[in-house]
Amino acid sequence: MSRGSVALLLGFWAGACAARGHIATPAEVDQLLQAQGLAASGRITVEGPRGKLSARVVFGVARPDSLRIEMPAGTGLRFLLVSRNGRLRADLPGDDAMFEGPGNRETVNGLFGVNVAPEELVAAILGDPPESMSAGWRFDRNLPAQITIHEPSGARLTLTLEEPILAAPANRAFEFGPPRSRSWTLQEMSSRLGLRR
Repeated sequence: MSRGSVALLLGFWAGACAARGHIATPAEVDQLLQAQGLAASGRITVEGPRGKLSARVVFGVARPDSLRIEMPAGTGLRFLLVSRNGRLRADLPGDDAMFEGPGNRETVNGLFGVNVAPEELVAAILGDPPESMSAGWRFDRNLPAQITIHEPSGARLTLTLEEPILAAPANRAFEFGPPRSRSWTLQEMSSRLGLRR
């Protein structure tokens, strides 16, 4: 992404709602571009034509396409998504159920209602969104505090970050666990996640 494009995006986000920190400077976006990954706790909010989903998460990304999203429950995990090397797996430990399929736009759209492939999401988080979407970053104390991604269908994904680490998680974070006793369809998994329609 050129510096001119970054400046244009930064100007676009100047009118965004108030949030912690400040709109990222070009130097701060460069910091993201140089990072091999990012890990943080925080909140994910997805808003789009299919509804809204908002949840506490712990997540990590690593170039080029590794993604891990955990939604904690009271005593463990409510939901786990891992994507790597073109494959994606979504687990609901409480139901001992899983979905496994291609790590592509169709799968992510089926789960969350955002038409973004895992590698596009990783690139956008790390400062280089594909031309088909726009992204804005806020920084606080020299670290990313919020990332907002708009994709062409009108959906918006916002990650609000706490305690971010600008480094890729260990490779084992992106490994699939042992199979669950139940294998669900993409639609069954999406419905159980509770995306409001």
